[in-house]
Amino acid sequence: MKHLLLPLLALPLMGQELKLMTQPALTVTTFTKAGSFYQLEVEKDGKWLPLGSPIIGTGEPVAQSHTSLSADSKIRRTELTKQWVPVWQDEFNGNSLDRAKWAHEVNSYGGGNSERQYYSDSPKNTVVSDGKLQLKLFRENFTTVDGKIQPYTSSRIRSIYRGEWKYGKFEIRAKMPGGEGIWPAAWMLPTNSPYGIWAACGEIDIIESHGTDVDRTFGTLHFGGQWPNNKHKGGIYKFPKKNAAEDFHVYGVEWNKDEISWFLDGEKWQTIKKEDWFTTADKAPTAPFNQPFHMILNLAADGGFFKDPNNGGTDQNSDNIPDSEFPHVFEIDYVRVSQWAE
Repeated sequence: MKHLLLPLLALPLMGQELKLMTQPALTVTTFTKAGSFYQLEVEKDGKWLPLGSPIIGTGEPVAQSHTSLSADSKIRRTELTKQWVPVWQDEFNGNSLDRAKWAHEVNSYGGGNSERQYYSDSPKNTVVSDGKLQLKLFRENFTTVDGKIQPYTSSRIRSIYRGEWKYGKFEIRAKMPGGEGIWPAAWMLPTNSPYGIWAACGEIDIIESHGTDVDRTFGTLHFGGQWPNNKHKGGIYKFPKKNAAEDFHVYGVEWNKDEISWFLDGEKWQTIKKEDWFTTADKAPTAPFNQPFHMILNLAADGGFFKDPNNGGTDQNSDNIPDSEFPHVFEIDYVRVSQWAE
């Protein structure tokens, strides 16, 4: 790591790394290099402690305000290298969904795949309490504008235009509902892909839980051409001990330009390399997984996922679940995103 000790003086911006202003709080402005990561640190009792969140270099000055600084504080800027740097997270410590990080995706027809839920923005379907996010699936009818009845309501949220990343480590600590035809997922789509519509644009599935088959989880890439000329590649992880519904587990992917790897509780269980994916829209060797993607969390009922012979072709049906077992709940403890500092 490179350390730069910085004086607490009001300095001109030109030619200086940092300046300090005193209204309404002490504001530190530091010049950055695009693609680099920095951490401001303050000295306390002879130790250098982190000051605020890491800075993502853009090539432009970045300002951070701190009420904890005093005029005699000693601060320095450390350039972070050869490590994962936290860049975005939600610990769900509030009492409502953070709209600066997530948006509801309201959809009367599920998410495709012959799913049978109405994705609602109702507060009862998306609950934040006790440090957890709960996406809740209720058995209740919703009638679409063209008269179709969806027998379930649920929630689907996404970080689009709020959190988007090209490459990184993505971790979700979560507990799955276990029920016939119940389909929770955490996955990623590109926000403004130049490669056209799905699946030429790509899709990264971090978690997919398959109804009653909670002893396993799926990790998949979708790519190739536009539907129906799409392709996919992925695998299945089988839990050695407590399954996805019995306990919380940390699900993750690490994504770089050459490969994407899946992790379960810190154990790598699958890697797919760039030679295994492609898009018909471009000949670039890393396309379509060379664009910024955002994250999606949702809880679905039924759909083609349960008819696919690659998934066992069990054709589960959530109508077989007793009313007393609703709502089904997809519970998320945290979502954390880091990026690699070269």
